[in-house]
Amino acid sequence: MVATIIIGIICVILAYFARFKQFPWALPAVMLILFVFLAIRYEWGNDYQQYIDKFTIYNSINRFDYSDPEERWEVGWILLYRLFKPLGFFSLVIVLTAFEIGVYYWFIKKYVPREWYWFTIFLYVFNPNFMITQASMMRQTLAMCIVLLSIPYIFRKRFIVAALIIFFSSLFHSSAKILLPLAFLGYVNLRLGKRGVIIGISLFLAVLLFRSIAMRMIEDTLSSVGLSKYAYYFEEGKGAPKLGSGIGIVYQIIIMCMILYYEKRQDREMGLLYKITAISFLITPLSIVNQLFARLAYYLQLPMLASYPSLVRSIDNKIVSVGILLLIMAFTLYDFQVFFYSSIYHDSFFTYHTIFESFVWR
Repeated sequence: MVATIIIGIICVILAYFARFKQFPWALPAVMLILFVFLAIRYEWGNDYQQYIDKFTIYNSINRFDYSDPEERWEVGWILLYRLFKPLGFFSLVIVLTAFEIGVYYWFIKKYVPREWYWFTIFLYVFNPNFMITQASMMRQTLAMCIVLLSIPYIFRKRFIVAALIIFFSSLFHSSAKILLPLAFLGYVNLRLGKRGVIIGISLFLAVLLFRSIAMRMIEDTLSSVGLSKYAYYFEEGKGAPKLGSGIGIVYQIIIMCMILYYEKRQDREMGLLYKITAISFLITPLSIVNQLFARLAYYLQLPMLASYPSLVRSIDNKIVSVGILLLIMAFTLYDFQVFFYSSIYHDSFFTYHTIFESFVWR
């Protein structure tokens, strides 16, 4: 936790200086620091050891039945294991980290104004749903970054290319298949505004109140598109909803309403990112009671890295603008603290380790 905080503070400060033309190297320096931090991580995350073990197992099998319906590991990921067999698992992590950081660098440069780089980096490092969790779920992180590359094609209504990119990402994590309808989102020219706020709140509350029905419908949909092997998430996450005080839900509704209202002020491409962000909020009521929907939300939350800075700068009233900025930052830091002290994540994430602590190159 301490290492993450130190790296985060350094990166946010450096990203702040990127607004000045005399520091053109600031953002590349930030991404380089993040690359090194993530590339040399070792046993950092709940799933890290499992990935190492699977690397050994799959590379010890001469022939593997890729048609096995019970196999949770996708063919693309297994082929990556085979490809990096001579170089080792650490090399695979380094190469994947380079690709993923490269995708984020491209995304930030394309969609975030330089004076807001610092806020995007703050969200990426301190929001547990981004850098921290992604360091553990390697397959899905790779799939998420590939899906992110489809956004320009979705905007340009090149739905075939977008669909192919999304389908390709599913070779590394099958859950990406459920995002195929996003390929057609570029054809939705509806501007939201107040009407969007009303629709959004209605849908959010409907999903919250009738989440059991929605869960059954989505479970049937997953089975019909070949994702039945992810049904184990339904069993892991089922149970009584843990709403707590409800403050988190109120926060989600406030930010969702702001996103929906200010979408109409954006150009079409940024408006697309706003729409995807808004969709992610509708999954929140389901993710409260089921882990699968939290995982699906990860894909849709990536545009927040651009839509949140855009939202803050779109608010004309400076007091409201600063208030929303501080609200987002406060909840982000709260989630950061809760994450590291959670009984689920504490042991795997609290202490940062590097590959230099390993006695052998694995």
